[in-house]
Amino acid sequence: MKTFARLIRRYVLATAAVVLVAAALCLGAVAYIGLHYGNVEQDRTGIETLAGALTQTAGGLQLDPARTPEEWLQGYAWAMVLDDNGEVLWQYDLPDELNKCYTASEIASFSRWYLEDWPVLCWTEEYGLLVAAAPKGTLWKYNICSSQAMMADLAAGILPALAVLLAAVLGCCLLFGRRGARQLQAIAAGLEAVAAGRTVCLPTDGFAGELADAVNRTSEQLRRRNEIIARRDDARTAWVAGVSHDVRTPLAMILGWAEQLEHDTALPDTARRRAAGIRAQSEKLRTLIEDLNLTSKLQYGAQPLRCRPVQAGPLLRSIAAEFCDSPLADHCTVTPELTPDADKAEINVDAALLTRALENLLNNAARHNPGPVQVAITATRRGRMLEIAVADDGAGYPPAVLNALQTGANTPHILGLYVVEQIARAHGGTAQFAQNDPHGARATVTVPLCGQ
Repeated sequence: MKTFARLIRRYVLATAAVVLVAAALCLGAVAYIGLHYGNVEQDRTGIETLAGALTQTAGGLQLDPARTPEEWLQGYAWAMVLDDNGEVLWQYDLPDELNKCYTASEIASFSRWYLEDWPVLCWTEEYGLLVAAAPKGTLWKYNICSSQAMMADLAAGILPALAVLLAAVLGCCLLFGRRGARQLQAIAAGLEAVAAGRTVCLPTDGFAGELADAVNRTSEQLRRRNEIIARRDDARTAWVAGVSHDVRTPLAMILGWAEQLEHDTALPDTARRRAAGIRAQSEKLRTLIEDLNLTSKLQYGAQPLRCRPVQAGPLLRSIAAEFCDSPLADHCTVTPELTPDADKAEINVDAALLTRALENLLNNAARHNPGPVQVAITATRRGRMLEIAVADDGAGYPPAVLNALQTGANTPHILGLYVVEQIARAHGGTAQFAQNDPHGARATVTVPLCGQ
C-alpha cells in the first residue's frame, strides 16, 4: 500500500509540475512572439527617422542626400506629407488614386486604421503630417481602447488570479488523487489478502473497477482451486492411511509365519531359505508402507516436529550400533567418523525423524549392494549447520535414480530417499545425493545447530 501512496504522490506532483511548465511555456511563447514580431522593423527605417530626414528647402521638402530615397524608405511602400489643409506637399511612390486632398475626418480615420487597405504610420513635424505606408498584408493595425481603471485592476490582479488558478488545479489533483489512492489502497489490501490465501470481495465502482473485478475473480478462482486441492489431499491422505492400516495386520502375520518357518529345523534348507526371503521382502514392504505414511504426513504438515537439543555424537553412534545389530548388517560394516567439535555439537532436531532418515540411508546402502560394503557416517560443523554424510564404497546410484534425486522427481523406487529429503527440509536443512569418490554413493544431510 505504501507503493500506491508513493505513486499517487508522484502523480500529484507530476501534475503540478506539468501545470507550472505549461504556464511557463505559455508565458515564454508570448514573450518570444512579442520579441520576434515586435522586432521585425528593427532593420527598417523608422517613421521618426524618415521624418527627420525630410528638410524644407527653397524647392520644397527633400530627403537628406546622404542616402538614396530607397534607403530612407526601406520597409515602406510609399510616403507622403500633408499640410494643414490635407493637401499633398511631398510624396514618394504614392499611388495615383491616393494623390489627392484629404479631409480631417479621413486623416483621423487612416491615422488609426487603414488608408485604402494600406497600413499607414503617421508622424507630425513642423512642415506637416508625414504618412508612410507598409506593404499590404504585412501589418495588423487596430486600436484597442479600454478603461484605465480596468487595466490597472487587471495588472494588479493577474498574479493573484494565477495563484488561485494554480491552487484550484492542485486542489483538483489532490482531490482526485486521494480518491484514486483510496481505491488503489483497497485493491492493494485485496491483493495482500489473496496472497495470504483469504477470499476478498472488493467494490467494483470507480476508475479502478475493472482491476477490482479482476482481483475478485482471481480470488474466487483461487478459492475454488484450493478447495479442490484440499479435497484431493484429504482423499489421498485418507487412502494412504486406510491402505496402510488394512495391509499392516496381514503383513504382520506373514512376517510371523515366515520367521517361524525360517527357524523350523524340521523343514529342508531350501524351504527355510525361501521363508527367509519371504521375511526379508515383507520387511521391505513394511518399510515401504511406513515411508509412504511418513512422506504423506510430512508433505501435508500432519507429522509433528518435536525438536529438542541432542548431542550429535551419542545419537549418531547409537544409530550405527542399532543398524549393526540388524540382519541387514551381515554383509555391511558401519564406521562412525566424527570430528571432535561435531561429536560434542548439540543439534536442534526431532531425534526420531533424524534417526529414520539415517536408517533409510543405511538400509539403502545395505540392500542395493550385493557384496560386502563399507559404510562411513561422518559429521562436520559447517557454520551454523551440522553436516552428516553417509557414504559407501558400493556400486553407487544408478544414473536414472541419481537424476531423479537431483531433479526432485518423486518415483516409487526412491521413496525412502525422498523421505530423507523431506525430513531434512522439515528441520530447515538440506539433503544432497551424489556419487562417492572413487566409487559408491554419498548422501549428505544438514541440520541446524542449537542456538542458530
